[in-house]
Amino acid sequence: MYFNSYLFIFLFVPITLLGYYTLNHFKKYRPALAWVVFASLVFYSWANLPLFFLIASSIAGNFICSLLMKKTGKNKLFGILGIVFDLGLLFYFKYFDFFISNMNAAFGLDWALKHIALPMGISFYTFQQISYMADRMKGKADHYGLLDYMSFVTFFPQLVAGPIVKHSDLVPQFLDEKKRKFDWVSFTKGVILFVFGLAKKVLLADLLALGADYAFNNVGSLDSLSSLAGILAFTFQLYFDFSGYCDMAIGLGWMFNIDLPLNFDRPYLSCSIKEFWRRWHITLGKFFTEYVYIPLGGSRKGKARALLNTLIVFLLSGIWHGAAWTYILWGFSQGVFITVETVFEKPLAKLEENKAGKKIKGFVTFLLILGFLVVFRANSLADIPAYYSRLFSFSANGNLTTLAYEMDNALLHIPGILAKKIGGEVLYKGMYIAYVALLILISMILCRGKTAYQYVSEGRYGKKLLPVLSILFFFCVISLSKVVVFLYSNF
Repeated sequence: MYFNSYLFIFLFVPITLLGYYTLNHFKKYRPALAWVVFASLVFYSWANLPLFFLIASSIAGNFICSLLMKKTGKNKLFGILGIVFDLGLLFYFKYFDFFISNMNAAFGLDWALKHIALPMGISFYTFQQISYMADRMKGKADHYGLLDYMSFVTFFPQLVAGPIVKHSDLVPQFLDEKKRKFDWVSFTKGVILFVFGLAKKVLLADLLALGADYAFNNVGSLDSLSSLAGILAFTFQLYFDFSGYCDMAIGLGWMFNIDLPLNFDRPYLSCSIKEFWRRWHITLGKFFTEYVYIPLGGSRKGKARALLNTLIVFLLSGIWHGAAWTYILWGFSQGVFITVETVFEKPLAKLEENKAGKKIKGFVTFLLILGFLVVFRANSLADIPAYYSRLFSFSANGNLTTLAYEMDNALLHIPGILAKKIGGEVLYKGMYIAYVALLILISMILCRGKTAYQYVSEGRYGKKLLPVLSILFFFCVISLSKVVVFLYSNF
């Protein structure tokens, strides 16, 4: 089940909320929590029942290891066993075929591929449970009862694509009696943020995806303009897809009077790649810092060791995003560039002492982000230099028009008919190119402004917002006939 579907919006959410608050109203607190856990498991395995057995196995393995820690006192032994179990599941379902195909290529083997479909959200709930195992080993977490533990792992707003939540972020909130009461303010804020997130996904990300998919699936036919439009389309598709999901997740949490951590903070305003990673997928960065970078020694063992640890973290980040060499290269290149920034930290910092220098640094950082995202989105390693060569070919073969036509949607049909009648083919083509340019311009403006999360959390809404929300929701609803999967649910 997906957030951007009729089933989820009009049936699942109302029924789940009604059951949760009704049970809490009659002080049936444990049944209310059990209801949310049950609903979350239904959400996760609705269209694919084997997913239930996968997440149930994952939960059972970690819960048993935690219980054995409590019974035996051997925290290190069973903590390591739990983490190995988690990584084993993740490796098999996410990386096994990638490993086999590379072994076949490297050694001329003929091992059969399993063709394993990537389970939705496995990277997220696996990392959450690894963090719990690590905290149990350190004595920073108690052993929870099964229901409490399941609520931490399965809570559906963050289950599929984050944020990566720690046990201390969720379990105490579910146990807090004040949080169990329906709160109109929290609920209203949640609905508003959910609609904004849905609009980002449906009205921006999914439309931009059409242009990005065309560009990266037809690299050989691109010219400079179409390749630039393609990478800009993907850059903002990724932004609004992930930002939209984060808004929807936090909004859903607020509907249940539960606070989820911020995971996204205007990353395209960054003045360095290091700053970009403090703003993008914030909870993933915190996970790697706390459970990889610091245990490796962090910056405590000298500058050279700190730079090596940074490279390792970003290499792992690339691997986490997907089983492909493009992701590995992307992660490694991020790490290399951050080490360069670290080495030249003082002279680079001087550029930000005045507004002009800061703007130049921000612009260069955005260009670097574009360049890195070519690596991230490319279908293969061979497509990376091919895409760059088309981008810098300074050629024009009219392919921008083809890309624009690929971004056609129902809202353009009537304007398109009118444009053809009034100005013929020239005006018709111009309308589509102008539409692409306008979509990218709107994306740029929205990326630089105050976020929906800031807008709502500051309470800057009232009756005047209702017409805007109604219009956004209406256009979202009529656009939901085709459910487009969130990008990060595939990572």
